[in-house]
Amino acid sequence: MHRLIAITLSSLLLLGACDKEQPDTAGESPVIYSIIPLAGTEGETVTVNGSNFSSTPASNLIMLGGKTATVTSATSVQLLFRVPAGLTPGKFKTSVTVNGLTVESTQLFEVKEKEAPITDPAVLNFNYAIGTQTIGPSYGFSSDDRLVETAKAIMAMGSNILKISLSAGSYNISGRTYPNITALVRDDPSFSAVLDMPFTYYFFWARSHSNWADGYSAAERTEDSVQIADLTTYLLTKFNNSGKQFFLGHWEGDWYLLPNYDVNYIPSDARIEGMIQWYRARQNAVDEATRVTSHTNVNVFSYCEVNRVVDAINGLRRVTNYVLPYTNVDYVSYSAYDSQGLNQTEFSNVLNYIEGNLPPRPHITGKRVFVGEMGRCAQDFGFSKTQHEAVNRENIRKSVAWGTPFVLYWEMYNNEIKDGTQRGFWLIDNTNTKWPLYDTYAGFYSKAKQWVLDQKKSLNRLPTREEYMSWAYSTLANP
Repeated sequence: MHRLIAITLSSLLLLGACDKEQPDTAGESPVIYSIIPLAGTEGETVTVNGSNFSSTPASNLIMLGGKTATVTSATSVQLLFRVPAGLTPGKFKTSVTVNGLTVESTQLFEVKEKEAPITDPAVLNFNYAIGTQTIGPSYGFSSDDRLVETAKAIMAMGSNILKISLSAGSYNISGRTYPNITALVRDDPSFSAVLDMPFTYYFFWARSHSNWADGYSAAERTEDSVQIADLTTYLLTKFNNSGKQFFLGHWEGDWYLLPNYDVNYIPSDARIEGMIQWYRARQNAVDEATRVTSHTNVNVFSYCEVNRVVDAINGLRRVTNYVLPYTNVDYVSYSAYDSQGLNQTEFSNVLNYIEGNLPPRPHITGKRVFVGEMGRCAQDFGFSKTQHEAVNRENIRKSVAWGTPFVLYWEMYNNEIKDGTQRGFWLIDNTNTKWPLYDTYAGFYSKAKQWVLDQKKSLNRLPTREEYMSWAYSTLANP
């Protein structure tokens, strides 16, 4: 599913230089050079830079204010730990013990009191743009099924964005079948529970099953239209005045156009026309259901997803250039594995190309291309946590710099296993360990909500998209 291109060599050298592993030095006392940051609250991640640490996290004992901290990542020159619970606010030295040898920091770390939870609905429902998804998770740790468990994990991280597949099989939920996708989200206890969670932005893989590839019959058009119209009506009615925004789309559309992942296949005119009409039927169903359904402060949009955009730029028959311009879709999702490793200018040009092929929808303001999938797996970096965080964070920043309304990392729990090995498209791994990229997400959400609240208080309004994205780009410069 994920055909990735390598990030440029220069970027790898830049982002990976600080992560070069040094051999453990047995018998030498650990040394602390710096602690970053020098203040934080319970659960936040802190970096200790130094030497003579153990690359095995459990072999490093970190104490802060008399409490043992959890070490989440370790190399011989860098440790990451979480501020332990139960500390009284104040300033404390940090100690590191390795092989029975202990060093104390000269710098003091300030434990701050946690701020009161934010309850302002305008702040909680603000579009923070950066999110993740859960589709086909390959493991779980609780009595909840994998849909509910992973949705809870995304919510606990601080996100108000959720992307899921409207398929019970994607979450190993067996024994429950429904006649259509509306019945699934309405009647299934797991799906209805997730829709009732306090997420604001929902992205659904909601693919109907008609076969348009050999021509699009009236019966197939009716089947698709009814499914999408019924789902739209249900969502607008059930979540009326909730502030929720729903986006109905599908998985990578170019693979629908190119059967069996065959990049040498040349789609026929009939196949292309069938796909165009399929998109039009879905969008028209959303539009008509929205028009006739009484609703306030809730929206449903339709999107298509493209994934072979570099091919399209090179003139091959793909969704972006041969299908998208002749549709009437609200949004385009870009599964960005074919370009995420490009530099900022080149990546922005790819997004500009997609945007330039979008049909007009005058009632929607702002950019309408979002990054529905992106991400480099841990296996790409030899399971280096710091490289995994740095490269993915920088790729997210490129989408933010362009101004995409959403950029969604693939994903919370890994879904891909190759030759018996978890590939590591994750924020929480198969041992229930939160990776540094998870901490980046959680820390970002906390800072972003506080910043939006502060801006609202000082400006007497919410920040504009441009103001927010500029702040987010700057903030994401560091983990």
